[in-house]
Amino acid sequence: MYSSKKIEEMDFNKLKQTIPINMETFKIIKNLKLKIESLNLQINIGIEDAIYTSYSVATIASILSILLPHLVKEQDIKKVKYEINPIYNTLTFNLKLDSIISLKIVHIIYVIYNLVKKGRDKNERTSNRRSYAYSHEFN
Repeated sequence: MYSSKKIEEMDFNKLKQTIPINMETFKIIKNLKLKIESLNLQINIGIEDAIYTSYSVATIASILSILLPHLVKEQDIKKVKYEINPIYNTLTFNLKLDSIISLKIVHIIYVIYNLVKKGRDKNERTSNRRSYAYSHEFN
């Protein structure tokens, strides 16, 4: 986003194609069962236009406020701190992140398995077998 563009000319569909945000992405994150034990995040963001800067600060703050309650345990709430500072009329982006994120390997394997399995049919059988072909042999 540059200051030469007007708000009316912005194409939000192009932004949505660049960053695919859908329910599948949120389900994968939920299945990973990430837990944030401590977070110290400081973002200094500036875009040459003050309107874009204020929109970006509000958007980032909203996304963080929506995601953090799902990722932080109740006893770790006091260890979570984030700060988003707008810097107007300059093009800057500074990110300072100090965090402890816990994740289990089992959950990673489970997510990978589900992504690979997603392409196949659940009740798939091989073509050369019938479901009850040899059922009379067990009697």
